[in-house]
Amino acid sequence: MPIGVRWWSVTSSPGPPPDPARALRRRAQLLQLLGLVVATVGLAGFWLNRDVQRTELNEFQRELLGVDEATTVLSFVLAGRDRMYYTDQSTPIYGSGGRIVGWDYRGPRGLDGTLTDTILYVSVIGDVATLIAVPRDIYLDAWQTRINSMYFYQGAEGLRRTVEELLSLPVDYYAVINLDLFENVVDALGGVNVNVPYRMLYTDRAAGLRIDLHPGPQLLDGENAAGFVRFRDLPRGDLDRIENLKSLAFAMLQRVRDLNILAVTVLPGLLDAVFADVETNASPALARELLPRLARLELRVATLPTFQQEGSSALYVDRREVETFLATTFGGTERTWVEAPDASVHVVDRSGRDGTGAAYVARLVAMGAPEERLLLSEASFDPAPSRLMVTTAYWSDADYYASLLGVGKQQIDRLPAVAGRAVGIELVLGDDARDFGSGPPALAAADLVVPEPDPAP
Repeated sequence: MPIGVRWWSVTSSPGPPPDPARALRRRAQLLQLLGLVVATVGLAGFWLNRDVQRTELNEFQRELLGVDEATTVLSFVLAGRDRMYYTDQSTPIYGSGGRIVGWDYRGPRGLDGTLTDTILYVSVIGDVATLIAVPRDIYLDAWQTRINSMYFYQGAEGLRRTVEELLSLPVDYYAVINLDLFENVVDALGGVNVNVPYRMLYTDRAAGLRIDLHPGPQLLDGENAAGFVRFRDLPRGDLDRIENLKSLAFAMLQRVRDLNILAVTVLPGLLDAVFADVETNASPALARELLPRLARLELRVATLPTFQQEGSSALYVDRREVETFLATTFGGTERTWVEAPDASVHVVDRSGRDGTGAAYVARLVAMGAPEERLLLSEASFDPAPSRLMVTTAYWSDADYYASLLGVGKQQIDRLPAVAGRAVGIELVLGDDARDFGSGPPALAAADLVVPEPDPAP
């Protein structure tokens, strides 16, 4: 019988009769346990009526993950919303050494925060669940903000697309949960056993946060487990916090195994009431696909590699380093990289949408194309697909851009000079081109990469 789960029955033994309200609470706890299972592997909330169309991996992505065409890959992003409060109504609390040790807050609070405190990319391949923590401070040049703000600007779908671009891998599902749901399911488990590595003492009245943990092995309830993964008064800030998140993920999965969660009976009528605070595009079919694997799942956790520029607290990623990291993590093969050719490229915006050409130029620069070799102009609308117009001398060089953009190329005798410069490659943006800020880009999914570092974020 799972710890913390008891079935009531009427017998002749003396004692009070069953309390219907208490029985209802216990059934709700069972559903919270199920929610923890799904959230742990990234699929919290599976009560929607329809599933999304999963993206088929292309050859590059299969090689990167080390899988063949017959292998099913489930991919999603799991994000946790922080509590909502107003930072301009917070007053710092200083310790004896002049260091800020907490925040005093007297403004309104709420559960519906718009920043994602935790972002995880989760991939389930066979019986292996790989969790990749995405640091919340990664700076997105295209949006002039950090990735933890994307939920505010673009919602769960926008956050999903952003993680997809970071990794150059498809992300089919998203699940966004709030902190209270996390705390409730940990409590429903009866707590989790964690070895706290160091003293954690922090107060933030603005966020309603009080962390007071001593080092050593201990059983953490929901509130303390939340504090364990939210504590950031660390040498590397969010990166060290992610290490604690990894430890908690293993502890939660082990607890689920100990409780034999597959034996729990689900009560469908209470799903909406228990998981009302989860935003997801997943479906019941996905849960049915995953639950039979739960008892034998092998968990692997890692952190997306980043680097920091001097004088900035933001984090950045290098597209080649990310690809090497993914190939190593999944046991796949990365690409052989080539440098951008020494040729000027004229980007002609014929999409009929303002800003699309500039967005493509910015993305090409982010992908490694030298900015000084890119020229931009606008022309009349072209309903044809985007394409490369290439002179014979630059035919081979154009393959670099054809690969990055996933477009075809067409030979042409000559191209007109632009601003007094000879041009051998022309990128014509047609009706299928999109503004990168408004929806999924037209780039090939295998070649999407994050922006290069901005020296002044």
